[in-house]
Amino acid sequence: MSLIPEKPLLFYPQLAAALGLEEAVMVQTLKAFIEYGEGDSQHGFTWFEASADKLLQTLPFWQEADIQRISANLREQGILLIGAQTFQQGERFRFAINEQDANVASAQTAASPQPQPNPPLSTAPLAPPVRAIAPAAAVQRAQAITKGWQPENDLLAQLAQYGIPQDFALQQVGEFVTYWTERNEPRYSWGSRYLKHVLRLWRQQETRSARQSKEVAMSEGWQPSIDALDILTVQAGINRNFVEDAIPEFILYWQERGTNSSTWNSRFIQHIKRQWASYTHTLQMDTTPRPISDSWQPDETVFDILKMGNIDRHFAQNLVPEFIVYWKDSGHLVSSWNTKFLQFAKKQWAYTHQQAVNTADTNTMTHSHGKQRSDRPSSTRHRNLTEELSDRSWAS
Repeated sequence: MSLIPEKPLLFYPQLAAALGLEEAVMVQTLKAFIEYGEGDSQHGFTWFEASADKLLQTLPFWQEADIQRISANLREQGILLIGAQTFQQGERFRFAINEQDANVASAQTAASPQPQPNPPLSTAPLAPPVRAIAPAAAVQRAQAITKGWQPENDLLAQLAQYGIPQDFALQQVGEFVTYWTERNEPRYSWGSRYLKHVLRLWRQQETRSARQSKEVAMSEGWQPSIDALDILTVQAGINRNFVEDAIPEFILYWQERGTNSSTWNSRFIQHIKRQWASYTHTLQMDTTPRPISDSWQPDETVFDILKMGNIDRHFAQNLVPEFIVYWKDSGHLVSSWNTKFLQFAKKQWAYTHQQAVNTADTNTMTHSHGKQRSDRPSSTRHRNLTEELSDRSWAS
């Protein structure tokens, strides 16, 4: 038995350099099917049908998906025309070389002066002789794009069928030409390349426009959704009072920034999770009950947590004397003065800015925030200072 039982598959190096190695092998193989098959002339081109199974047998190193990909590449480069039936195992593959009938006839006459028999496709040789195709005759030469390149009217009409305005399509010409001029790469069909370029940019703009249409500014009456609250309080185990006390500062921060967003709930969830992680860490680091001292000052981590909530450091520092006097007189022992002060500062900050908003629009904000807190008797907005500072619900 011979070590090489099959005939070789031949291809032209020049063709491989122009089209790609896989594409050159495919063109050469399809040319063999053309030579031993009967064509059907339609619309100025000669169409051929080949058995998909026979083509896979001829090219056993490729799978069905490979032949689909390579034939699509040849169609994009303007070399191959493919019928309505794409390549599929068990079917007939309909194709034509992208050249007029007269050119095909003259090329075949020049390349094959001796008439060849037409045996059935099943007995055709697996590979054509080297003279089967001349690259210059069978394939239009690839060219680099010119600086003055412009899309044809037919191409603009095709883009219009996708709903792309002509003004948008023409705006992309300059960038397209500049990019490919600098790369200086030859292509067989700049029109198909431009078509894909404009389609991609149009889809990106549609996606961006759709996203922007859903973006809204932060409103004074904004509230996190029920799902967002469940994620924080049920799934993450964060105290509900802690979550609700953070809403005013979250609203204030984003109102001042003037940002529009379609994901306010997601931002709020991440904001609360970061604050809660720092808050619980501070609590765990300070567990010994003791009275407050005259010189007590909050740790730097407290100011870091307040900064995450966009609470002014100077505002918090001004609260320290009042905080010390009250708890010094009460004589209470507290395991974490840092967390107690953190809670106090957050509530005072929210209360201060709540008062400012109420002054600007009393009726609107009274209705909005009164409704917000009506279902929570323990709300810090309706308790005096003693009740607020005695609240341990955050530790439950």
